[in-house]
Amino acid sequence: MQFTNINIFSIFIFVFVISIVFYLFFLFYKKQSLLNTNFKKLSIPKYFFIKYLFLIFSFFILLFSLFGPKGDVQITEKSDAIDIVFVLDVSKSMNVADISSDNTYTRLDFAKEAIGNFVINNKQNRYSLVIFSGDAVSSLPLTTDIDIFLGVLKNVDYRNLTSQGTNFSKALELAFNRLDYSENDSGAVILISDGGEQGDLGNLENLSFDDKIKLFVAGIGSEKGGKIITGVDVFGRINYQTYLGEFVISLLNEENLLYISKLFSGNYIKLDSYTRINNFNNYMKDIEKKVIESNLSIKSDLSRYISGISFIFFVLFLLIYTTENKIYSLLNKKG
Repeated sequence: MQFTNINIFSIFIFVFVISIVFYLFFLFYKKQSLLNTNFKKLSIPKYFFIKYLFLIFSFFILLFSLFGPKGDVQITEKSDAIDIVFVLDVSKSMNVADISSDNTYTRLDFAKEAIGNFVINNKQNRYSLVIFSGDAVSSLPLTTDIDIFLGVLKNVDYRNLTSQGTNFSKALELAFNRLDYSENDSGAVILISDGGEQGDLGNLENLSFDDKIKLFVAGIGSEKGGKIITGVDVFGRINYQTYLGEFVISLLNEENLLYISKLFSGNYIKLDSYTRINNFNNYMKDIEKKVIESNLSIKSDLSRYISGISFIFFVLFLLIYTTENKIYSLLNKKG
């Protein structure tokens, strides 16, 4: 309970009126005692003084309302909505087309389609996007605007970041921080990557995050790997990345991804072909969704309730006051 009208004036009135009431009660009680002494034949039941207690309570409670008491009313809202941060690897190795039979559908294409399908079918959540390669940036804060999210997602590729590599540490730090400051009690980080190279783990052990955050890791790519697509020439032929005259082959590095999943007590799924896009959707649906309970504290004015209680005590006083003479006469006749 809180009081919104506590000031010197209201306190003075409260103390002053209560003091007068108690003083008058004391004078009356003293006078009544003298009457009992002078007229011993009259028996005045002591319970008749209860009426004055009711009157005092009525005044006391009514004056109490001067302080503007307000109480907390708890309203619980329940929702299946959660905050989800997608951490998407956009390094050049994600341009390998090893998950489709025609070798044109890249890992990044697959990841963006899978994310987009899930978001479209689950519009109740808030979504954020972190992209990373050798560096990491937060492309979009948490939002419920699905169109904006899909628009940003559509345009991401390796050219968004100049530094190449796979900086898991920086990417996850951005994602965890995003959810740490979220007001929701339930959040998930979805890491989608081909695993990068062996030396890309960085200082993951030093990362910390709130217990409300769940980590899920999706490894995308095949064990046989494939050539890294760098573009298409004017004749429509696909160009591939080379090193010392040899095509660079990128494989799915599950070791890194399994390590990350284990380090943060997360879950892992392998996506090595386009046919597994349904597996990803089912995997996303199975993500534990804690029911969000937002206790909204609403300050409710209690003055009218207090006035009602005061009125009840005053009515009790009047009932006793109007009937005591009859009862008093009957008792004295019997005496």
